[in-house]
Amino acid sequence: MTRCLVTLFILCLGPGVLAQQQTIQGSLKTTDGKPVPHASVTVRNPQDRIVVFKTSDASGNFSIVLPAAVPLDSLHLLVNHLGYAGVNLPISRERSHYDITLQEKPIDLSEVKVKSRPRIDTRGDTLRYDVGSFAKAEDRSIGDVLKRMPGMEVSESGQIKYNGQNISNFYIDGDDLLDDKYAIGTKTIPHAMVQKLEVLQNHQPLKVLKNKTLSDRVALNLVIKDEARLKLTGQVKAGAGLPHQYDSELNSILFNKKYKMLNVVKGNNVGEDLASDFTAFGLSDMLTGAGNSRPQALLSSGTAGNPPLPKQRYYFNNSGSLNLNNLVNLKNGLQLKANINGLLDGNDMAYNSWSELYLGNDTIRYSEWQDIGRDPFLTGVSLTAMANEEGHYFNNVFKLNYSGDMGSSALLSNDMDMRQGLHNRLRDFANTLEYTPALKNGNVINLYWYVNHFNQPQTLIITPGINEEVLNAGVPFAGIRQFGEIPSWFSRASAAYRLTKGLIRQRYRTGVINEWQRLHSALHLTQTDGRETPYAGSEDNNLHWQRHQFFLDGTYEYKQGPWEATATLPLAVQRIAYHDDAFALDESKIRLLFNPSMRLKRMMTREDYLSLDYRYTNHMGNINGVFRGAVLTNYRSMEANEADLQERDSHNIGLRYHFQRAISMLFMNAGVTYARSTANTIAASVVTDNIARTVLLPIDNDVSSVNLNAGLSKFIFALGATASLRASWGTSRFNQVLNGETLPFNNRSLTVNPAFEARLLNKVNFNYNGVATWTTSRLISGEASTHMPDRQIRLFDQTVSVSYSPFRSTFLRVNGRHQYTSQAQLNDISYFFADANIRYTLAKWRTDIELNLTNLADVTAYETYSLSANRLGYSHYQLRGSMAVLKVIFSL
Repeated sequence: MTRCLVTLFILCLGPGVLAQQQTIQGSLKTTDGKPVPHASVTVRNPQDRIVVFKTSDASGNFSIVLPAAVPLDSLHLLVNHLGYAGVNLPISRERSHYDITLQEKPIDLSEVKVKSRPRIDTRGDTLRYDVGSFAKAEDRSIGDVLKRMPGMEVSESGQIKYNGQNISNFYIDGDDLLDDKYAIGTKTIPHAMVQKLEVLQNHQPLKVLKNKTLSDRVALNLVIKDEARLKLTGQVKAGAGLPHQYDSELNSILFNKKYKMLNVVKGNNVGEDLASDFTAFGLSDMLTGAGNSRPQALLSSGTAGNPPLPKQRYYFNNSGSLNLNNLVNLKNGLQLKANINGLLDGNDMAYNSWSELYLGNDTIRYSEWQDIGRDPFLTGVSLTAMANEEGHYFNNVFKLNYSGDMGSSALLSNDMDMRQGLHNRLRDFANTLEYTPALKNGNVINLYWYVNHFNQPQTLIITPGINEEVLNAGVPFAGIRQFGEIPSWFSRASAAYRLTKGLIRQRYRTGVINEWQRLHSALHLTQTDGRETPYAGSEDNNLHWQRHQFFLDGTYEYKQGPWEATATLPLAVQRIAYHDDAFALDESKIRLLFNPSMRLKRMMTREDYLSLDYRYTNHMGNINGVFRGAVLTNYRSMEANEADLQERDSHNIGLRYHFQRAISMLFMNAGVTYARSTANTIAASVVTDNIARTVLLPIDNDVSSVNLNAGLSKFIFALGATASLRASWGTSRFNQVLNGETLPFNNRSLTVNPAFEARLLNKVNFNYNGVATWTTSRLISGEASTHMPDRQIRLFDQTVSVSYSPFRSTFLRVNGRHQYTSQAQLNDISYFFADANIRYTLAKWRTDIELNLTNLADVTAYETYSLSANRLGYSHYQLRGSMAVLKVIFSL
């Protein structure tokens, strides 16, 4: 009975209630008429609160019943769906049906941010690392944090790579304060000043060309914290220790929008090589791009290289440096910059070595003991005026470098006791002027002029006279003086016009290259009676050289969907002329050169791409390959040439895959390259027990190589660890002509480099870095008339570092490094190095007290093997022993 009354009550009340409600309906479709299911359809009031919420059905339809108490004219209908642009429509009392078309909107997953630490966010082609979330309490500089970031790689020289690719620019708040000598910045800038590290992929440094041309460059930008821009900061470091050690530094830093400076003064004798602060990582690429093939240095003082150790282990130095970098941004958009540096150094190195050269049924053996003292100096000035605006780009860079080295050594080679000195001077002047305006039609003009003067005069002095059978007709003599220099002038001027619109963007460029050089050398012998006589076996060189080239090239760029393609088709007419009257040498060659290059890129996802590169080069030799007079390049080697100018054709093809998942912090890259070149000359050497004479002969020579490389870097969230693995494999095939016999060789090398860093128990930081290398040299028996056994060297180098913070202001670090070298038929070599560091921070005084203990095991000698073709080498070096240095570092 009760149920019947309730039902009757509802039936009587229902019509009145329904009469006061209103229903709106509608459908959701795409622009091509397809239904959009599962979209959210929301009705909101003027306070933006949800009144009713529904979702569209499988056919894209929706139906919503609105409450009677809300005025319809005040409501809004909102439609949202992932992958489509949102819709916001006012609801009208006179309308009850809504047919809505949704516009597609690509999902930009790169804009998602990871909220947990550490953090990375990305937008478009810019990836941002939150520096604070990667930094550890024991870190000092931004370089310490960079090494820990997944995807980043920092070499011992300070060069930075992102996912296997060298960076092209290093910016500080958008300004290129340091040019490509950025190692001083990563060592000096405190990480606490930096808010974010930006990776600029597909970077275009010229604003006038942004979105108008394709680029595959990668740059880094340090985003400075707001509070750090407001004040001058810096550090004062003073250190002293045993035995007779000192280490000092003063730096001042200011990074605001108008003015930036990074000025550093250093001095030490603890083995830190201050010259590394002035390494220009992009210089080689710049010279190659300009076509400036600078001549090689003619002379050297020895044959042994540096050991595979950090330089601090074997560098006995007394060094001071000045590094001034200042930049001003003016209101008119002009930027003025001055980079001034200087270095004074004195260093010593003691080593002995032997090498074996295998020649069919004969083996040539060399031994060498040498104590070297060097006094290098360096000065450099770079002045830049630049305006980088959206409408135009102007840049003028003036560079002046003057450096030198005065080295002397006591040398015992194959029982020949001698002293030698090598004096070097290097003068390098360059000016680059570039102007790139945008026209009213959107196209762009580029005007470019680069001029360079370069010279490196050298003098090698050896006493007493050696190898009298070769140099002085068997008569003993008192000494040797070999002088050599190649003063060079180079100029490149060009004009280009760029079409920035259309399916295929185009650039047409024309220009001229002019080069003038003179190779002057003189080999004089001091006789026992004091007379100085010229070497009778050859005239001195006085070779004059000119190279002039007129070039025209077209560059074509295509970008459509996931595809990018670039092709450059350069055509050049080149004339090379050289003459030396003493040798009746007068040659002139005119060649038509065509050196095309192509690049094809396919975006697999928004973050991954596959690229294919091809380059053909028709290259002519330089002045180093055509001089006729004998040059004693070092106490053991003499060089001359009998061939015409070298002509070499080269093919290079490379395939590279770039993979990244920035949000999950996974970075991978892999690549393979193949190169083959054919030249019309080959270097032939006649080797005896005391001297090697090398001549360039007119014999065809083929060289080919294959290289594979891969890298992986991942942040493991569960462990709070960064792990990486890099590997490379390469093989090369080439010919050598030794003592009249052609020896074809195949060299192979495999390198594997794992690394791992993790935080343990919130107080212990563990770091592992390992390198394993296998190098094999093999004579291709089927193509040679003799037989030699294959030779292989295996090197394993592992470093473990453990840091512990027992208290908030105390940090302890212990490093251990183990090296193991193995070579068949020789004794294995094994070393272990240990270092320790203790640091205590006085936060109130902004002061750190630090004790460095180096080489705790007191390893004072180091041995290593080297392998190249048919040459096996052994070297023994003197190392720095145990050291203890106490430092006080005060932050300004």
